[in-house]
Amino acid sequence: MLSQLVRLLFVLTMLALLVRPAFALEVAVVLSKRSAVQEAFSGALFREVSASPSVRLNNAGSAEESVDDAILKRADLVIAVGAEAADAIAGRSAAPILVTLVSTPNLRTLQSRHPRVKLGGIVLDQPLARHMRLIRATNPKTTRVGVLLGPQSAPMRSALAEAGSRQGLSMSFEVIEDTDGLLPALERLLETSDAILAVPDPVAYSSSTARPILLTTYRYRKPLFGYSQAYVTAGAIASVYTAPEDAARQVGEWLASHPNPTHVELPAAEAPKYFSVGVNRHVARSLLYPVPDETALADAIEKRRPH
Repeated sequence: MLSQLVRLLFVLTMLALLVRPAFALEVAVVLSKRSAVQEAFSGALFREVSASPSVRLNNAGSAEESVDDAILKRADLVIAVGAEAADAIAGRSAAPILVTLVSTPNLRTLQSRHPRVKLGGIVLDQPLARHMRLIRATNPKTTRVGVLLGPQSAPMRSALAEAGSRQGLSMSFEVIEDTDGLLPALERLLETSDAILAVPDPVAYSSSTARPILLTTYRYRKPLFGYSQAYVTAGAIASVYTAPEDAARQVGEWLASHPNPTHVELPAAEAPKYFSVGVNRHVARSLLYPVPDETALADAIEKRRPH
């Protein structure tokens, strides 16, 4: 009886091994650097994919330190976290590269720089309608919105005007070529606007311009809406943005839908599906600007659709 039980257990074990699904897609994850944001994304992505039987993630290091070429060589797909990671591995792997935590302009630059590399991405830039819905949901009395544009963001002017119009917002613009004209242009916008919307641009909005922009808008007692959590921390009244966990959730879902290692279709530049909302309560109180809580704002952004 005991020997029959042992044989039965052996057969069941072998059957379990035979039906256990193999990892179909080998994925190498390369960071640009071991920053808090990129580590948060990587950790969230590994948690997202941990239960998947069809995808296996492998930590291949970082561009800042070292990249494991052995892991790259056997990968069916490489996930480059940031532009620096994509640049570092573009000539070292024949596998398709999915770039994450990157803006659309930076992704386009990478694609132009490496035309022979299979390179796509899931970008950070929120759809413009979400920014407009955030402004409307924060304070319905805000109807005039100013936008300072630089060389990289200037082509967004018509799209911003259209997105604002759909939400009942009157948009005004100032375009600068360099930082010399930044404050005069910003002050002209503040004279005729209820609020300022910041958009990604390396000239208009950078580490060196953030402080004077925030101080000037605060002096005019006008709120500035940002595009990142960092801007909220620095003094923007609110932002809708892609958190590392939001990006990881989307990448995890994308991986689950592409389990076949011989047929990986990269998105040219996929917009973020998920988003977070940040609010600076101190700034809101100082400006006497009523702001609902983050959950209410996120719900309003999600439910409200363009006309």
